[in-house]
Amino acid sequence: MEGLFHSEEGAPIVLVGQPDTDRQQLDNPIYVPKALSFLTHRRWEAEVKGLNEFPRDRWPDNLPLLYYCYHIMVGLGTIFIAITTSAAFLLWRNRLFSARWMLWILMLSFPFPFIANTAGWITAEVGRQPWIVYGLLRTEQGFSSHVSAGNALFSLIGFMGMYTVLSVLFLLLMWREIMHGPEFLSASQLRPGVGIMPDRTSRREGV
Repeated sequence: MEGLFHSEEGAPIVLVGQPDTDRQQLDNPIYVPKALSFLTHRRWEAEVKGLNEFPRDRWPDNLPLLYYCYHIMVGLGTIFIAITTSAAFLLWRNRLFSARWMLWILMLSFPFPFIANTAGWITAEVGRQPWIVYGLLRTEQGFSSHVSAGNALFSLIGFMGMYTVLSVLFLLLMWREIMHGPEFLSASQLRPGVGIMPDRTSRREGV
């Protein structure tokens, strides 16, 4: 997942880079020195084994896909922490609902959890290849002679249909809430030291 092809003591973690599996190196990398060794072994100078320590037939089938999906997942997770921390600070200062820039960020970031979740799922599935149970059962040995290709296709279409319906419902509910608009407290309802919070009993048109 980190694109470390060669074993290294004090291995750095890569923030940005492009894996080149033919030359077994990362192009245009941006490193954090020794961070990978610390995260893996809790020691800054610990040796981290590279992919070359393992037979080529035990490597994941698609290293670039695994690398990019993992970094998308981790990168979005870092962004979520930054957004949540900033929003919580503004809420604590009673400035969140008047900070338009943060409200825009919160609104525009709603697709990111779905992207991070999908990237994490791909990371888990591609990263475990070619194994179902590491060292015991390979993916090519995990098929069942009692389940036909048609049954697998039917199940796949069923899951795709279910998630399509859920996605459409989610978009409709989101659109309804957006068109409904924000809610405000009237001046008479505000108390000293209380921020402007949504109130189900007070609509914009009633203020």
